[in-house]
Amino acid sequence: MLAAERTLLDRLLNAGHPLASMVRRETTVDHDRKSMDIAWTYAPGPVASFATPDVDGMVRVDRSFLQAQASRLEGQRYSPEALEKERQALMALGAFGSVRARAAERLDEAGRLPVTFTVAERARHAMGVNLAYETDYGPSVRVYWEHRNLFGRAERLRLEAEVARIGTNGGLDQSTYRIGGTYRDPSVFGLNIGPDWSFIGSLFGLRERLEAYDRDAITFSALMERRFSERLSGNLGPVLDFGSIGPPGGTLTPYQILGFQFGGRYDGTDSLLDPARGYRVSGTLTPSWSFRDSAAFAPLRVTGSTYWDVLGDRRSILAVRGTFGSLLGAEQANVPRHQRFYAGGGGSVRGYDYQSIGPRDQFNRPNGGASLVEASLEWRQRVWGDIGAVAFVDAGSVGTGSAPDTSNLRVGAGAGLRYYTPIGPVRVDVAVPLVKQRDNSAFGLYVGIGQSF
Repeated sequence: MLAAERTLLDRLLNAGHPLASMVRRETTVDHDRKSMDIAWTYAPGPVASFATPDVDGMVRVDRSFLQAQASRLEGQRYSPEALEKERQALMALGAFGSVRARAAERLDEAGRLPVTFTVAERARHAMGVNLAYETDYGPSVRVYWEHRNLFGRAERLRLEAEVARIGTNGGLDQSTYRIGGTYRDPSVFGLNIGPDWSFIGSLFGLRERLEAYDRDAITFSALMERRFSERLSGNLGPVLDFGSIGPPGGTLTPYQILGFQFGGRYDGTDSLLDPARGYRVSGTLTPSWSFRDSAAFAPLRVTGSTYWDVLGDRRSILAVRGTFGSLLGAEQANVPRHQRFYAGGGGSVRGYDYQSIGPRDQFNRPNGGASLVEASLEWRQRVWGDIGAVAFVDAGSVGTGSAPDTSNLRVGAGAGLRYYTPIGPVRVDVAVPLVKQRDNSAFGLYVGIGQSF
């Protein structure tokens, strides 16, 4: 009875009646018939829209900026869902530890509903470290420092440094290095072009010593991101990549690439770190021009994954992932080695060495391809408390043409353990290649934080 009463009230609220209330409940019990009649009287109140929201509780974040961010709610027809979406949007700025939404108990003189968001700022600075290990890729260490409110408008600056393949190719001079930073500005340099837009700029210096190539480069991007909904976002903007590249141990040749990226992401899962239901899709298309080769090309890459909670208790999860990639508009030989597609290793086809799947040159070194197809199937089972186990099969193929090619399909299988923590599971996987290929390791060991996908 109480659940039905609440359902009726919720329907009035969702229909735009913010002051709706239940006035009276009358019940008549017939003991002879063992039945009960219920009559509810509701006061729906007027249909109303949101007034200009107010924000308080801020200390270092600019009030006018927050007012502009919350202004998307103004004029919308009242609904609890719209109020919650705006609360989550303010949380997504990253500057607050909590955001509470409170609607007024009466309408203003214009017949609109006043709303107040109360924010609590979190620490402005954060530091972190990420450790990972793969048998063929070696250990890697990444550290970062982040400022969550750089100029008072929830601007985020993240500086990070990473060293990978430590000791795999010899001394530290043969390791892979990456250092740089990312800047996110939700006010777009104070222009306030809209609360759903943000600017994301990044600048990184790279020194890569991989199985497929050696590369020294600087990369830069300046993207505008649009948040269409809580789950859907898109981005576009120029990307610049210039440096030197060549085969492992060979002569490095200068290159310069200018591109324009179009990207998008939809996340319909129930958890960012450990999803059990829903699906994700992300993709990028980057029309580019290589000045060295006077060639145009457009790398396309799309990845999707879906998750089924088989028994409905978040203990038995079936996870599926697929990736498609294609180099559009150019021959493979005219595209720099790092822009080609490779497969193998953690995050790709486990059991195979990193970048080992695909075409090879006359010295049996990975040469990259113009198309990519990958698929993964993983069963995730909670065993006891915070301990879990997984079983998985990965498959992948890299072709010389831009159309998908599975003629050299490679399949790996394995199992692993998970220890679940509040920041995501700690992962240990062991995989073996089911289709042998020359000079590949007999197995792969992968250690990291977070699910494999």
